[in-house]
Amino acid sequence: METAPPTAAQQNRAAQQNRPLEIDTLVVGGGQAGLATSYFLSRAGVEHVVLERRYALGGAWQDRWDAFVLNTPNFSLDLPGMPYAGPEPEAFMARDDVVDYFRDYATRIDAPVRTGTDVTWISTSDGSFSVETSDGGWRARNVVLATGAYQIPKIPALSAGLPKSVLQLHTHDYRNPEQLPDGAALIVGTGQSGGQIAEDLLAAGREVHLAVSTCPEAPRRYRGHDILYWLLQAGIHGPEYGINALTVGQLPSPAARFACNPLLSGTDGGHDIHLRELGRQGVQLHGHLEAADDGELTFTDDLHNASQQSRPGSASAWAVRSTPTSLPLE
Repeated sequence: METAPPTAAQQNRAAQQNRPLEIDTLVVGGGQAGLATSYFLSRAGVEHVVLERRYALGGAWQDRWDAFVLNTPNFSLDLPGMPYAGPEPEAFMARDDVVDYFRDYATRIDAPVRTGTDVTWISTSDGSFSVETSDGGWRARNVVLATGAYQIPKIPALSAGLPKSVLQLHTHDYRNPEQLPDGAALIVGTGQSGGQIAEDLLAAGREVHLAVSTCPEAPRRYRGHDILYWLLQAGIHGPEYGINALTVGQLPSPAARFACNPLLSGTDGGHDIHLRELGRQGVQLHGHLEAADDGELTFTDDLHNASQQSRPGSASAWAVRSTPTSLPLE
């Protein structure tokens, strides 16, 4: 039986359904940057929508390991319109509390968020933006990218040289020591995540190997205050003393934008992390991981005088930095 052609009214309804939604401003990303942007747009009376690919707010904080706490004191939680007002400004908030803080903030400011909406393409034409998403198209006069800097795990190519019997995890997927099978664990990289996961595994009685990187160390506290207090003071009062924060254009090289943060932890009330101290506690320190061949690992001699080789056992946790997020822009 032949199907009757659609009527003019039916064609018009179909056209309306496929027509992109129009709005002044789209904010891509519902983490702290996107929500703060929404706060100021609302104050300015700008019609906008925040598009968040996850089905629940809380951003990448939801991907942290079970024992994770912030590396910065609670007083640094200072989103516009909702600074930290709890009883422990010098403490360090746990993962789930951080997630709740951002969700409460979105409710407080009545942010117009659409969760479960993945932005797949952005293009420009005629002075506006066409935005394609998993839930239909948009037309916007402005687009704010608030997707965060590091969302794509970066796995070293040499990981292919490890046998399949060795479990490999990125920090994005690490949750707790019980997740790893019996045997030693090698952590590659000594950024803040690498240092803290090393402590997490060591506290669980695991044999821990650590391939170091070049991230600096810093004191947790100085003259009675957390180091972040002094950094904030330098940012606020530095110009009075001729100390000005560098802009991106003033950095010595483009790579400086991705320099490591110093080794610090908020665990157990906050403390420094020192490689030598980790070594005294039983962590096996190695230089940079240079090669992997059928489970035989070769490290550079930038920690010891000679190249070191080791078989770390049945588990290998890759604690390496992620790469910046990239959206398909045209």
